[in-house]
This record gives sequence, C-alpha cells and structure tokens, in this order.
Amino acid sequence: MAPLGTGDFGTLSTDYGPAAWVPANSSNYTVSSRESAYPINYIVIHTMQGSYAGSISWFQNAAAGTSAHYLLRSSDGAVTQMVRDKDIAWHAGNWTYNTQSIGIEHEGYVDNASWYTDAMYRSSAALTRYLCDKYGIPKTRTNIIGHNQVPGATHTDPGPNWNWTYYMQLVTGDTTPPPTAWSTVVDNTTAGRFTASANWGTSTYSAQRYGADYRYANPVAASDTAWYKVNIPATATYRVEVWYPAVAGYNTSTPYIVATTSGNQTVAVNQTANGGVWRSLGTFTLAAGDANKVGVSRWSGSTGYVIADAIRITRV
Repeated sequence: MAPLGTGDFGTLSTDYGPAAWVPANSSNYTVSSRESAYPINYIVIHTMQGSYAGSISWFQNAAAGTSAHYLLRSSDGAVTQMVRDKDIAWHAGNWTYNTQSIGIEHEGYVDNASWYTDAMYRSSAALTRYLCDKYGIPKTRTNIIGHNQVPGATHTDPGPNWNWTYYMQLVTGDTTPPPTAWSTVVDNTTAGRFTASANWGTSTYSAQRYGADYRYANPVAASDTAWYKVNIPATATYRVEVWYPAVAGYNTSTPYIVATTSGNQTVAVNQTANGGVWRSLGTFTLAAGDANKVGVSRWSGSTGYVIADAIRITRV
C-alpha cells in the first residue's frame, strides 16, 4: 500500500484513510445518501485508458460527464478518491449499477499489461477488501466485476491482461501459495541464465536497477535479443514480470519477447516511466523445460536505450 500523501495531494479521504481526496466536479456525479438511498452491492473495476494525473484532471472538468469513486496509480499504487462513497459516480454506463456500486479506476491501457503492477494490484485489492467489509459486499466475482460485465456495457476494461485470479486472491486474503506454486527471478548477472551480444553495454547509472547493474543497447532494425533462460517446471500458466530502471532518455517502446507454447509474443514497455518495481507483462502458457523464455529485443521504432535488467516468472 502506498504511504499517505503519495497521491500528490494534501487532503486525505474521510472514507478511506490511505487515499488522497480530490473532489470531482459536481457536474460529473449525483449527490446521494447511500446506503440509505441505495444499497452498495458491487465493486466495478475499470482501466482508465489514460494516465492517473490526466484522469484526475478530467474528472475535475465539468464537461467530462463521468467520474469514479477511486483512482489507482500504476507505479506505486497511490489512491485518490474523487467521489464520496455515499454519492453516485457516473462510471458504469448503467444507472442501476451506478446507484449500487463503487467504481475503481486503474491507470493504464487494456492492451498493455505492463501498467498492471504488483503495487497497484495490492493497493487496489486492499481498497476493495476494505469496501467489501464496510458495506457487506460478498468477496466474489459475482459482486466484484469488470466494467465489461455491467449489463449493456460497451467497454472492454479491465481487459484480458487484468489478472482476476491473483486480484481475487489478494482481496480474499487467500495468498498462501498452493502446492504447485513456483517462482523464480533471473537477473542480468545470474550465472548461466542471461545471454547478450557484445552490442549490449553494462551500466550502474540508475539506482532503480535490480542488483549490481543492468544492460543497455541502442535500438536498431534487428532483434539482437538479450535472453533470460529459465527452467520451467511444468507446462502451465505463468505471470511474467520485468524490472528495469526508468530514465527519461530510455526507450518508450522496448519490445519484451515471451516464448509461449503458441509462439513468441511481444509486449512493448515504456522504459522512461514506472521503473524500479516489478511490472507485469501478463500471463502466458509456458512450456516445461530449460530454455530461453523471456527476451529484450533491440528492434524498436523509438529512440533511447533499450534496457535488460531482471525478470520474474511465477506460476498462477
């Protein structure tokens, strides 16, 4: 959970202690007296399709015609509340669900899994758990739903990259690893587990690095991939996360390659922001065996160094 005040605003929420309070424009929600006027039966999970700061600014704009109760920042899980729990935010696109739900927006884009950081998952789950306990909402997927599950919804968020299994484990507190759980970290210095050509340099420039140093290279119109070798214990579904230092001059579209059972899948990551934390690329089916499983390619259309630091793979 992010510390108090990390929403970058001075006033704290009276509904949820760890949240900053920044009121939405009064034109963007309906004043009410929940739960006497309406029961609160649902939590609706959203993806902003934009930035944390930009969404806060938009909900303060009278022309927006939309709002949410809470907003979560990707990099550290900071929380800002913009509509009181008792009032009706306009977030679900369905009046009945608006009256009976609390909307939680998450920074990022549905087609880019790297925005769904562990810090944001944990912070959001703590908020959802608190709200469920406060209002008697069952901690089930019947009552904790995505925007795409609202009847009549035209939105697809939070999208296929949102890890519902992990999120609900955090909400319910059922985070004890099952017998089949497995996780490993491979750093660029892990012996026998990282390979890169001589075109990749070594740097200690950023304090956000994982371990002693990290590798960097200029983008080119050729893959020249730096690979992380992982011994996967069984063919199954795994969450793949990456760690990199974020520097303003680094690459905004670094291609990470994941070797799945259905072929290589590429996820582009902006390495100028949200560094120094584990960032999820998504969940993938990986084949059992000891082989190159995650790579960082130099084939980027953006300028700035591409970075290869560390990866973490966890069975889910």
